[in-house]
Amino acid sequence: MEIIVTRSRIAGTLPHYVYRALVPVDRVSSERRKLTGTVAGPTIVGRIPCVRIGPLLAPERFYEMAHHERSGLAPRIGALARRIETLVIRTSFPEMTAASTPIVFQLDTDLGDACIWSDIDDLTAAFDRLQPRSDHLTSADLGLRHSDGRRAA
Repeated sequence: MEIIVTRSRIAGTLPHYVYRALVPVDRVSSERRKLTGTVAGPTIVGRIPCVRIGPLLAPERFYEMAHHERSGLAPRIGALARRIETLVIRTSFPEMTAASTPIVFQLDTDLGDACIWSDIDDLTAAFDRLQPRSDHLTSADLGLRHSDGRRAA
């Protein structure tokens, strides 16, 4: 599976950045896409449709539950998604040193916008496989590997 990791500067501010890790929608099965919905990727990748990590990770049973029954599982899926997103971002952009990906991250220098396309193990419905060891996950456990240096800035 392919994942896009981006660093986007917020215009008109100090060097504040938004970091994101998203999966291009064309790398997700049409069945899963119907369940997850899509978001527009950052401008640096051309606003292509993408899927967030959390909905992608969710097990099939999550989507079969009634909405009110999801409350016990949803926070655990969200926590694992944040953990994975942080691992992927910190591996791709080591200057992002926060323990968990913040909404906005301030840097001391202006590094500009950038994106990295990487390969990663399939995250579709991977919650049950990854959650038991979430506290000890590494980028290697996720099969994260940079695709032949495809990097844009």
